[in-house]
Amino acid sequence: MGETMDDKLIFSDIMAVQNQLAFHCGRLAAGCTTPQFRDTVWNVLNEEFQIQGELVDESKKRAWIRPVPASTEAVRRIRQRAENE
Repeated sequence: MGETMDDKLIFSDIMAVQNQLAFHCGRLAAGCTTPQFRDTVWNVLNEEFQIQGELVDESKKRAWIRPVPASTEAVRRIRQRAENE
């Protein structure tokens, strides 16, 4: 079965929806009032991150995305920003 541009657009749309879902799950979890509900939301969020990872892996396999290794300086800046928060 041949790949078409439609395949790439569908994957792109799915990844955008997954990103939005993960964002909203994170916000929902932060506002949960009971530990059981929060844990349930965190479990859903974890599943969404796994799905995102699978989508990224498939996109790499199809050469739709080509990650560029981060520079040492970029890693240092991100680490410093995380430590300061």
